[in-house]
Amino acid sequence: MSRYVPRRKPGPAAALFHRQQLGVFEWPAGTSRRGVHFYASAGASPYGPDARHHAVELFVGVEAGDEAVLEGFADMALSVLKSGTVPRHGVFVAGGWKVIKGRDFTGWVLTERPDDLIPQLDLPDGRHVVFLDALPVFWEEAEYRHGNRADDQFEIWEAEEVKSWDLNRKLPAGIKPRTKRLSAWLGRSLGKFRSV
Repeated sequence: MSRYVPRRKPGPAAALFHRQQLGVFEWPAGTSRRGVHFYASAGASPYGPDARHHAVELFVGVEAGDEAVLEGFADMALSVLKSGTVPRHGVFVAGGWKVIKGRDFTGWVLTERPDDLIPQLDLPDGRHVVFLDALPVFWEEAEYRHGNRADDQFEIWEAEEVKSWDLNRKLPAGIKPRTKRLSAWLGRSLGKFRSV
């Protein structure tokens, strides 16, 4: 049992798509062979000069799915589509403050799975579709990635047995948490206002 949810944001941004649409397929946890709630994009990347005869679709598996996960995943896939590029392994897709409502994740990392969970789809015309796993990440993980290879982060996840499908997971010990302090701009702004 699966459902297909077409996604097209209303308003001026919709004009950017021309006739492109993005959809999300959803499979509840009891129906997937991995036992996770599963979402997959339909139309996340165009065939184009950067595509090199392939397109990329995205997927995510989570312990428990809900509308917040569906919306967060669809927004990320929509961002990839609007970029007009074909994403590759290790790419980070930045989000807003929180990319899944009610969770502390602030972005996504796209990765090729070593286990070929969804194998490449070869089309009759010679093109093919590659599937990348979209994993929600914390702000600190995105910051760590800026100075390191994506594979360095994945090695930390592997060493600490991070369960990427667990949306209640904690920041791995191998990645330093950020300090809870005001930004310099906010601190300066608040310093101008003093109560009497």
